Amino acid sequence: MIHIVLFGPPGCGKGTQAKILEKKFEFVHLSTGIIFRNHIKNKTNLGELSSYYLSKGILVPDEITTNMLEIEIKKYVNAKGIIYDGYPRTRNQINFLEKLLEKYHLGVINKIFYFHIKKELIINRLLKRGKTSNRNDDVDIFTIQRRIKEYEEETLLIWNEIKWKNNIVKLDASLSRDKIYFFIKEKIKEICKKN
Repeated sequence: MIHIVLFGPPGCGKGTQAKILEKKFEFVHLSTGIIFRNHIKNKTNLGELSSYYLSKGILVPDEITTNMLEIEIKKYVNAKGIIYDGYPRTRNQINFLEKLLEKYHLGVINKIFYFHIKKELIINRLLKRGKTSNRNDDVDIFTIQRRIKEYEEETLLIWNEIKWKNNIVKLDASLSRDKIYFFIKEKIKEICKKN
């Protein structure tokens, strides 16, 4: 099974690319944000817990996120591949994901696409998205700024260990959706050939 991580700040375009790639390669799109929002909508215990953190623009604790992820991954053990959108966000989550893939004999993390983009562009994108998506965490400028700060302090450097050096591909997330898609698509095709 192929494992692709889309990594970058909120509003960088990870979700958009994940949806397109999901259709193209028939991979599973695992978005922690979507899963959390579904739990919130269905008023589950997990939803209530995660809602508290999301509304404040801070990361949902690892324990909650990893438990939820294991439940999801177990559903897809026969998939061709998984695209991780918004996960991992901490070093602990990377370790957990690696252990999970080993536990279920699902392979390894093949590629991490790092979406690099300027802060001003992110803020503008999120505010625009907030007007159309009804997402509470996208409407308030202070929540957005807190989410970006959280990303910079907690998430930005999680892949900087030497072992990931050859797995990371940096891309300019301010480019057009089609250019980014073409770039990622070609890299995934190479991985598919090797596997």
